Amino acid sequence: MIETSQVQLAIVSPDKEFYVPETGQSLHGKDVIKQMTINRVWHNDKQGRFAMVQYAGQCFKFREGEAKTVPESIGSRLRANSAICVGTDKLNGPIVPFLEIVKRTEMSESVSTKTPTTCPICGEDQLSFPKLTRHLAQERKKHPELFQEEKTEWEADEKPSKGTATDGDVD
Repeated sequence: MIETSQVQLAIVSPDKEFYVPETGQSLHGKDVIKQMTINRVWHNDKQGRFAMVQYAGQCFKFREGEAKTVPESIGSRLRANSAICVGTDKLNGPIVPFLEIVKRTEMSESVSTKTPTTCPICGEDQLSFPKLTRHLAQERKKHPELFQEEKTEWEADEKPSKGTATDGDVD
């Protein structure tokens, strides 16, 4: 089965607030980021610091301010693997994931709408080839720059010659 939904994951924003039902208190994203430093979750490379989460033998790097798009099934497991115990109580403290889902997208609409009669410019299905031809003629009037043909090397190098049989001249 092909998965058609994707999520964008990012490290928790410092402004985000979490409500912890066990304690009745709320945590902030800056507390989670501080705990990541204490637990030595951060790594460094040439681009700066990143947090690494492993799933199914693959390492995923997450940087602050950047989002990574993954299939939803992998995203939910990465988020679960990013759980971190925040606070001074290491046994009973609140466990919060340091990754958050920024955006969900469904790909099923875009995958199912591609048919042979779909206009490549606007993406609208014309339902028949004659309608598509008429529609493309209208699009050519609106956007002539999209329909410019490029000459191949042999066409560009070719110079018209005088007195050929196709000119109607007879030598």
